[in-house]
Amino acid sequence: MSAVILAFLTLLSTPPPLLEADDTIARGATAMYTITLEEGLEYWLILTCEAGMDLDVLVASDEMDYDEFIQMPYFEDYIYARDFVIAEGATEGDEDFVITAPYTGTAYIIIHDIGETGGEYDLRLY
Repeated sequence: MSAVILAFLTLLSTPPPLLEADDTIARGATAMYTITLEEGLEYWLILTCEAGMDLDVLVASDEMDYDEFIQMPYFEDYIYARDFVIAEGATEGDEDFVITAPYTGTAYIIIHDIGETGGEYDLRLY
């Protein structure tokens, strides 16, 4: 089978992401996305960033107080969210991990520029 046909079939078999964000983060900043999970389902989170960037990502449960989180300064918000972690990726550079939903309801994807460089990133949740 030719490479072109194989690539086309791969694209057809991959469902569209549940969440897709091409965004920019300021140096040392934190970004947040809200998602809805369904208990028992597995979700695949992929975060890619520019070379030289180091972003950490975590998924926080609905037990996290959104209003309190949003009022905190950079980095303190990320540290606060860590108390409610369902899943996380803290490797240097890109992140790629599976989340098994422990409940049905809201969760928060928190991205922090731990490398303090800022720049563009691409987030996908399947």
